[in-house]
Amino acid sequence: MRRRFVGATTALVLGSTVLLGGAQEAAAAPANVWTETAYASVFKDSGPSADAGRAVRLDTGKNDYEAGQVVLRMDRAFSIERVDFSALRSGRDSIAASNLSYNFVGYEHLNNNSAFGTQDVNPVIRTAPGDFPDRLLNDRHLDVPAGQTQSIWVRAYVPATAAAGIYSGDVKVKTSSGDVRVPISVNVRDVTIPPSKSGDFTNVLWQLFTGNISYDEGRGDTVALYYKYNRYTDKWWNLIDNVAETMKRYRTNELSVPVVRLLIDGGSSVDDNGNYHFNWSRFDQVVERFMSHGGVKRLQGFWQSGRHGNDPPWYTEVIGKDSNGNAIRSFPETDTATTDKWLSQYVPALRQHIQAKGWAPIFQTQITDEPSSQYDEDHWKAMATKIRSYWPDIKIGDAIFSEPVASHLAPLNDIMIPEELNYNTTPAVYDAERKKGKDLWLYNCIIPVGNYLNRLIDQPEWNQRLTMWYAYSKNMNGYLHWAMNNWQYDIDAQASKGDGFIVRPDLVNNTVEVSPRYESLRDGIEDWEVLNILGKKNLDLARDLAAAVVQRADKYSPDTSYMQRIRALILDAAAGKPLSDVALFQNATASSQAAGFEAGKAVDGRSSTGWRPGGTGEQWLQVDLRRQAQVDGVRLHWGSAFAKSYQVQISYDGRQWATAYATTSGNGGDDFVGINGKARYVRVVANADTAYELTDLQVSGFRLGEQNLAGGKSYTKTYPDGTVATPSARFPDSGNEATDGLLGDAWDDGRAFGYELKPDQKITVNVTVDLGSVQRISEVRTHAYEEYPYYRPDLTTLSTSVDGVHFTPIGQLSAVNGESQVWYDFSFAQTKAKFVRLTFDKTGTPKASGIFIDDIEAYN
Repeated sequence: MRRRFVGATTALVLGSTVLLGGAQEAAAAPANVWTETAYASVFKDSGPSADAGRAVRLDTGKNDYEAGQVVLRMDRAFSIERVDFSALRSGRDSIAASNLSYNFVGYEHLNNNSAFGTQDVNPVIRTAPGDFPDRLLNDRHLDVPAGQTQSIWVRAYVPATAAAGIYSGDVKVKTSSGDVRVPISVNVRDVTIPPSKSGDFTNVLWQLFTGNISYDEGRGDTVALYYKYNRYTDKWWNLIDNVAETMKRYRTNELSVPVVRLLIDGGSSVDDNGNYHFNWSRFDQVVERFMSHGGVKRLQGFWQSGRHGNDPPWYTEVIGKDSNGNAIRSFPETDTATTDKWLSQYVPALRQHIQAKGWAPIFQTQITDEPSSQYDEDHWKAMATKIRSYWPDIKIGDAIFSEPVASHLAPLNDIMIPEELNYNTTPAVYDAERKKGKDLWLYNCIIPVGNYLNRLIDQPEWNQRLTMWYAYSKNMNGYLHWAMNNWQYDIDAQASKGDGFIVRPDLVNNTVEVSPRYESLRDGIEDWEVLNILGKKNLDLARDLAAAVVQRADKYSPDTSYMQRIRALILDAAAGKPLSDVALFQNATASSQAAGFEAGKAVDGRSSTGWRPGGTGEQWLQVDLRRQAQVDGVRLHWGSAFAKSYQVQISYDGRQWATAYATTSGNGGDDFVGINGKARYVRVVANADTAYELTDLQVSGFRLGEQNLAGGKSYTKTYPDGTVATPSARFPDSGNEATDGLLGDAWDDGRAFGYELKPDQKITVNVTVDLGSVQRISEVRTHAYEEYPYYRPDLTTLSTSVDGVHFTPIGQLSAVNGESQVWYDFSFAQTKAKFVRLTFDKTGTPKASGIFIDDIEAYN
């Protein structure tokens, strides 16, 4: 495959020159060197992806981390001795080399792919068993076997004091076979992400470094089990310092602490009369040690009550004593005098101490985890009433899931924390409480699976990042996950792989080893903060930009190039830059169906001029970009009067139009319509029965370096016997869906046509595109169904013809191989063709109950 897109953010390159010097020159071995983005998963046997490049190119704000990957593969064993960086320079400005860092990508073996019962995760990045990239090793050098691919995670931090600009430098990888130099550039926007402690987003990962948080004592203390020393030793405090720095660096800014355990560690006790004696020394010491690193925004105190399994009764955690009189964690039933006596002493003491320390504004507690039955709901309410009788304004925030219990308890929580699946399907009650000013956080865990965003090892690395985009688009301001480091939860026993941890123990360095998933989480939170900065100036635009990529927790674009381009727009908008690509408007022309239209207005970038259609009925404004372009989105800036009903359409030829967006509830202001399509023409269609003004229209994207020869062309659908292959009635073809430039995503979006199948039923469909004349072509590709891989073909075959009768086979593909893993891409020696035929074969299964066919493209 060759580079087609002028202005695209990534491009394929096979190999690179290994730059050698000095005594190493004689030892040089052939090598392939390339770069991947941080969105890619690089395996031990990976070659360059369709999105690979020759340089690391990063888009950032200030006080922002962003990473890419330098990838090496040699035909003999070699060692990577170290990785060095030059300073990054932009004119007279520079970013010190000390702000760049690296980790070698390591692997976690998965015995099977993630699932929840009979529900699969899809898509997965690879079928298990096998080694999956999920470690960022702290080792400074690494031995690499012959023929094995090794990725180096290369990270840039842009200080808050840096000037905006494009900075350039080099990554130098020193190997036993010579030195490799790879260019790196960082495009810094003039927008500063706030420090984690003062950001508007709260991120909490339940941690076990200060003692386990479960009632289950059988698994033991995590630190003692793995690091082989006890709490409060010098090495333990050193570990806490390292963990606190890691949490600060990765924007985990709420500290979860097991209060009762720390009280016992401090010498708290209960006497024979049931009187509790509280010693807060260890609690204070631990909290203050974390706080001293400057990354703690809030405190979360664990937890009060709940079931010990799936069935009643409820138990409450208290200070008890063993047969020798030593203080221990004890769990009497909640509906007992013992629990009542505990609450009457513990909650007032907690309140008094937290207030005395000045921590009341940042402290919250929990009652239980995931109440799911009427029994749970009743006990939750009773416990909340008791706690608030002793501390009326204490903040309570519980992770809630099962409906309708969760909806019943949401108004009673100060911080609402619905599970992602729960919120995605029943958002109304949470949104209503959010409008009252309550915090609304999101959490996920072993669920949701399917196509939902989560943070599992065998999901795409960018899933965690997009979860934060989803959170912003839904007005959420926090995220919770239950396990930062539950290492006792064996990976082979985890149904949802990686649910139990996002960091690993590093015993050699007495610290932790982070993962690409933790990087993705931080990247997403940083993106959330940039969106939040933009949203304080232009909320509609910020929400629309987020929604351009993520519409629901189970509906989002998997196109990583598109994700990165929209992210660049967000950075530009937050920095006060325009969203349109100026090159798209050079020589562009506008026309309108409306009376009195003046050419140039509404596309001149000035709010003083605009489109004010006259008359009644449907009116349109059309822009001719003069050449095919990648259209990422259209920005519409409405005047004081605006259209409530309008559509945005795209077309290759100005005659056949595909509707990319339609609304009947427009609210004016600043709209951004995400498209991710290809077109020469863009059109806004609105109803002019009421007066309105479109003061500005901008198109974001870039002109294509090579034109899609199949764009807008006619095609036929036939079975092998030549009869017409009419799609299913539920999934018809509007007539141009295979060549309209508008990519399909979900089965119900009407952008692809489909055929329904029963188990074991086989189907073969030929889609033959007439290019209009004999053309020279060397690449054909077709867009894969994005949302559910089971609806993709089992086999895709390409053949070409100059006369429409005699077809020459070109090749076959049984899996996606193109950009962002959502395209089937055929590259071949240039040939002449007037007709391009793709043959799709599919056998139905209970899961694969259909096949969907979307855009076909051809390039010379």
